[in-house]
Amino acid sequence: MDRISDPDVALVLDSYAAYARGDIDAAVAPLHPDVEWIEPAEFPLGGRRVGPAAVAEYLRASHAGWTRFTSTPTATRRGPDIVVVHHVEGELADGTPHAATVADVFTVQSGQVVRMRAYADPAEVP
Repeated sequence: MDRISDPDVALVLDSYAAYARGDIDAAVAPLHPDVEWIEPAEFPLGGRRVGPAAVAEYLRASHAGWTRFTSTPTATRRGPDIVVVHHVEGELADGTPHAATVADVFTVQSGQVVRMRAYADPAEVP
């Protein structure tokens, strides 16, 4: 199944597009009420969050940390998971240019994201 015909891949990529345009409510819409969201500890806002409200708070703070950015995600299904690799580059809120490649692994069940875990090279974390 390609990404266009796989509804779980489309669901995840739609969330990326919503985040990119600053629509955090739409970005968290497909999250399960008990979603587990794990960002690397070395991220400025890294850690574990549970539930859409906690994830939305994180995403709002993360989005506010950039004055501008671009991200081009590509997604692939690997068994029950959707693996998204995206290169993010832009300017942080303090004016510092930044670029990083991140891999996010989503588990989708019954049309809802139940888990997301991000991976990044610590050397690329601001």
